[in-house]
Amino acid sequence: MNQYSIQSPNILYIGYDEVKNILEIEFKLDVVHHYFGVPLDEFVALMKAENTEDFYFNFINCKYHYDTLWAI
Repeated sequence: MNQYSIQSPNILYIGYDEVKNILEIEFKLDVVHHYFGVPLDEFVALMKAENTEDFYFNFINCKYHYDTLWAI
């Protein structure tokens, strides 16, 4: 999975698995979410968004099922 650092108040990095369509977001509170069934174009839009957190809250957070992991 490719991971990209993000300049954001609450997000450390974003990763995406193109084969499994899994979006991974690590938050600064040491929590990682894996969002399932996220299409590539949604990931690209997130990465290109002027405000990554706004895009996340408006288009990712409530739209896709996710599992929570704890960062180590």
